[in-house]
Amino acid sequence: MGDRKGIAASLNNLGLVACDQGDYPAARELYEESLAIKRELGDRVGIANSLNNLGNVAYDQAELAFARGLYEESLAIARELGDREGVARVLGNLGNVAMHQRDFASAQTLHEESLTIKRELGHRQRIAGSLNSLGNLALDQSDFASARSLYQEGLAIGRELGDRRGIAESLEGLAAMLVALGSSLRAARIWGAAERLRTEVGAPLSPKDRSRYDRRVDAARAAPGGAAGFDHAWQEGRALTLEQAIALALEESVEQP
Repeated sequence: MGDRKGIAASLNNLGLVACDQGDYPAARELYEESLAIKRELGDRVGIANSLNNLGNVAYDQAELAFARGLYEESLAIARELGDREGVARVLGNLGNVAMHQRDFASAQTLHEESLTIKRELGHRQRIAGSLNSLGNLALDQSDFASARSLYQEGLAIGRELGDRRGIAESLEGLAAMLVALGSSLRAARIWGAAERLRTEVGAPLSPKDRSRYDRRVDAARAAPGGAAGFDHAWQEGRALTLEQAIALALEESVEQP
């Protein structure tokens, strides 16, 4: 049909799938092809969206400075257009970059601004994403009470929406928090359940997230109780139903093994 706008949208959506599957070279190529068409058409909203998505590819591969530049270009267009949804999305992504650069003050401000807009717009799935990001930020600063509350709120929304990827992210955050509080075997069960969820939906951890994840898991496996006990608990977690995993993560006690 020669529908250039439709072609650009389809290329962008194929890029989303490739990115979620961890195929970053394909995602980048698809997003760039989509962006080129959008520039030809003068589609400013689409351009901002593609720039944000290209930023996600760079961010997931720990190319933080490159990602930040793409996000900032996207944010400028979204602000110019009054696109609050786009502004909220990119602010959160910039918050993630700041967090990984250990600029916690900026990350907090960016994520809170993003969350405020998402709450005003009523975007439940994106609200959950911001809550998980703020949970990660609290955990990095050893604010375990805040981290737990944020992850639990994100988990409740993911459960309500049936968003298994979002649920996995909340579970992973809660498991990391439990390790910091000395409950490594319980964390192993929760991690095991989250791993199975990611396998089921075909959404592996990004290289950037994988390195941090592996460090936390390795530290937990080395905790008292031994690697064998940890690995057994992990397999127990993989065998849990979704509701059992959520119930385990939401239990108030953090002292149990």
